[in-house]
Amino acid sequence: MAINDTKNSANGTKDAVGVIAGPLVDRMLRSQRVVIIIGAGGVGKTTSAVALAIHAARLGRRVALLSIDPAKRLAAALGIELGHELRPVIFPEAAEIKGALSAAMLDQKAVFDGMVRKHAPSPHIADRILRDPLYIAASTNLSGPLEYMALARLQELAESPEWDLVVLDTPPDSHALDFLARPNVLSGFVENKVMSRLLKPVVMAGRAGLGRVMAISEKVLGGITSVTGFGALKSFGEFVLLMQEVIEGFHRSGERVIEILRRDSTSFVLVAAPHKAAARAATALSRELGAMGYMLDGVVFNRCLPRTVSHDAAASNADELAILKVRARSEDQVVEGFKDGLVGLQKGRAMWDVRIDDQTADIHTLDGILKFSKLYAADSSD
Repeated sequence: MAINDTKNSANGTKDAVGVIAGPLVDRMLRSQRVVIIIGAGGVGKTTSAVALAIHAARLGRRVALLSIDPAKRLAAALGIELGHELRPVIFPEAAEIKGALSAAMLDQKAVFDGMVRKHAPSPHIADRILRDPLYIAASTNLSGPLEYMALARLQELAESPEWDLVVLDTPPDSHALDFLARPNVLSGFVENKVMSRLLKPVVMAGRAGLGRVMAISEKVLGGITSVTGFGALKSFGEFVLLMQEVIEGFHRSGERVIEILRRDSTSFVLVAAPHKAAARAATALSRELGAMGYMLDGVVFNRCLPRTVSHDAAASNADELAILKVRARSEDQVVEGFKDGLVGLQKGRAMWDVRIDDQTADIHTLDGILKFSKLYAADSSD
């Protein structure tokens, strides 16, 4: 069997293994506005994100798929050149895609520029900011705002009437949940009056001599003025003045993103693999997610031993199948142990789980990913 849900459900049983999870996956893809895919590296997270997005399009939804995965594996699977702008994926007629799918890769600077144009008080000021050397350096070279930019892009797509569903493929490993911790990354800059401290030396320039201003600046900004001089400090102050409304706009967007993430129409799906190391990483991610106040709606266990193989191995006494028996038993223990560990973290929230067979076919082609996406369908069969 390709896909199973071991959660007790009224959807009907396929066999003794459990309940078909296809209807539960279909229900999520039909009803939700945002689906966020998380998981450690090497477990097929990006492939699962693509497959779920394609299946949602097959169900008739207009889907926007956004990846902030630095490996950029989406293009190979979808056969398109990914960039900041969403590009439509062209499916063959035989794929029976009732809706539509477009995909994009996060471009930090493009999102940054768009936020400046959106929140600047006028097009003239926006142009001044975009041409400012300090802004060019910050928007091009800083790695810190990447997760914030991802959420800004997510907000833009989630609030657009052009899309029914947004699927977000997140970074792997230690960066998997950074994006959730950064919706208000700039709030301290605004609320803690850091901005006013930075501007103080510039404001006082008209009230005191240069030496006095430099002395004040030294206390406020550490040793920066002794290195850069007042001219550079003044340029920086002017830049911050120009950016004031933009940064406040970033803060408002952060508040909006938090509201989107906490909606009932936003789902989190964890992708894992049925071995101990992957389960430990998945458990850690689940705990981090729960600590932030977010619960899982589903778990995908990728690269599982096919049920038909494990059943045959269990029913046979052949020595050559012994290793398959061990693997099947180990996978079952890992999956059940992981789910048992989630009971407390979920705080009573229902969660579906599916087991996807290890694939022998090449899924890094459009035809391959189309076939793979059908494993999530409600009518999936052996």
